[in-house]
Amino acid sequence: MRKRVSATGVTLSLLIALTGCQPAQPAGERDALFLPTERVEDLRILSVQLTEYLNVGDIDAAMAMMDEAMTAAMAGKLAETWTQLTDSAGSFIETGAYIGMPAGAYDVLEMTLAFENANLVQRVAFDSDSRISGLHYRNGEVEGASADGALPDGITEISVTIDAGDGYPLAGMLTRPKDIEPYAAIVFIHGSGPNDMNETIGANSPFRDLAYSLAERGIAVLRYDKRTYTHGAAIAESGGSITINEEVAVDALAAVKLIKSWDGIEGRKVYLLGHSMGGGMLSYINSFGADCAGYIIMAGTPRDIWELSAAQNLMLADEMEQSGDSASANEIRDLVKQETLKASGLAGLSSEKAVFGMPVEYLRELERIDAVALNLNDGLPVLILQGEKDRQVSMADFALWQAGLANHPDATYISYTTLNHLFGEYADDPVPFSRLLSTRSAPPFQTM
Repeated sequence: MRKRVSATGVTLSLLIALTGCQPAQPAGERDALFLPTERVEDLRILSVQLTEYLNVGDIDAAMAMMDEAMTAAMAGKLAETWTQLTDSAGSFIETGAYIGMPAGAYDVLEMTLAFENANLVQRVAFDSDSRISGLHYRNGEVEGASADGALPDGITEISVTIDAGDGYPLAGMLTRPKDIEPYAAIVFIHGSGPNDMNETIGANSPFRDLAYSLAERGIAVLRYDKRTYTHGAAIAESGGSITINEEVAVDALAAVKLIKSWDGIEGRKVYLLGHSMGGGMLSYINSFGADCAGYIIMAGTPRDIWELSAAQNLMLADEMEQSGDSASANEIRDLVKQETLKASGLAGLSSEKAVFGMPVEYLRELERIDAVALNLNDGLPVLILQGEKDRQVSMADFALWQAGLANHPDATYISYTTLNHLFGEYADDPVPFSRLLSTRSAPPFQTM
């Protein structure tokens, strides 16, 4: 069993102390934004059938389950897709936990597939005629409503859809206490890059663990898949780009609107919790009229993201130097100098260029967001949490928050000696920074 995030209890107690949240009455039922049980069961049967066809190599039968667009897209590729899965994960064993959810015009069934060496999640989108309109695989397991109902005692989860109204619906999960109305609610905001609703990284699911722990203590939590996780490939294939508002803000605002309207939560205080890059976005999100009551910043930074990238890659260079690879270390240092020089003149760079692997226009947008100034301006309660064993965002960033918010009327700071970037307990030797770098692109690029 995975450990829960150690900071959860402190976070909750401070929220209650700062906001005066009081226990509420037993929660009512709400059925509008998740699939009926009968529909979920129908989709489960279809998903199992698809998996069985793929496992025995009956590709024609699997293709016959798909709509015209999927048939065209997967022609000649479906068998190869399954072969790649089994080559990496081993022989298929069985299907497992599942959960159904609406996603705009489609219904989605996620199901755990157990292989010999790993568990994967199979995500199948169905149209109104129950034809397959989308198929995606990722590492991990389905959490929440599942085949064996394996949730902690005293909490319940409901599948929801976060829909900002611009054609990119997202699967979400509302976690809440089972027998009482929540004292307050929190919307989780991801770090950089494509993240699922649990912020799954390897065997770690920090957002899921936090959601469970908070719900056990009376706090409702809404988490959801990030736009770049669900729709990133489609956006890239269309040749389009994505702004920071489209990546983060508009979906966060839709999530806040949804949770504020939920039965038993309506009228309660709603907070934003941001991890890593998401921590620096909270006051910006709220500035669009979310009307949230305060913020929790976990391993966030007030620095520009390119500055963080430079610091991280210099750390990588130092490790290489210590290991005896001076040539690679100097190469990285030279590249950091070149990218830093470009970053110092963002305003004059062509939009087609990139700095530390990130589009110039994207960095310009982020540069215009002054998290410290926005927090000082709204004066809302802010709780800043930092793991002292965090190697992606460091105690230097924690100190920058303290200095920048010195005149803030309601800021609280806590660091934890044994916690890392994911707020998990870490007692072993430090992980080489080369293993922490983002796999989305070659260094020197940021990882948050």
